[in-house]
Amino acid sequence: MDKNSFIAENSLRTIEAAINEAKKSKTGASFYYIVWGLILLINYTLHYLIIIKPILKGTIIDTFIWLIFPIGGLLSYLNKSKDKKKETYVPHLEIVYLFAFTGFAFIYGILSFASTFLSSSISIMFFPLIIGSTVYIVGGISKHKPSIIGGIISMLLSVVSILSIIEIQYLMAALSCIFACIIPGITMKKSNV
Repeated sequence: MDKNSFIAENSLRTIEAAINEAKKSKTGASFYYIVWGLILLINYTLHYLIIIKPILKGTIIDTFIWLIFPIGGLLSYLNKSKDKKKETYVPHLEIVYLFAFTGFAFIYGILSFASTFLSSSISIMFFPLIIGSTVYIVGGISKHKPSIIGGIISMLLSVVSILSIIEIQYLMAALSCIFACIIPGITMKKSNV
């Protein structure tokens, strides 16, 4: 038999080894979960505090809350630039995260516009539902149980949010940042997600 002939068993082993190696590749998603979870947590917590402590209304905190978002964008950009220098290929799950959270951002942006236009708190009210469902779906695809559980808890917080006054809605949004972003992000550091 020719030594260059095709041996199916060896080819299957090579394919299986490549798949197993790809499964071990981390996506770096934990960084984004933690950073954006903290940024959103700070945002919603500050809004909650401004409502329950009216003395904070009009202060520097109230005026410059929005500054945390460009900081998050800068941190994300710097981390992505660092990752691009090291990456030889983009893991499949990273593409899933990109599309899922781009969809989340688009929906949340539209709801924020609607909230402003309708003078309502609809974007805050539904934030736990939108972030929770996004994390739940991505957790299911990546088989990351803390994301699945955190997503469910966040979606349940939206029920409380819908039935509550604005300060409780901000509190539910802040809690959903912890359950749907920060806790899953911390646990992702220890697993290949």
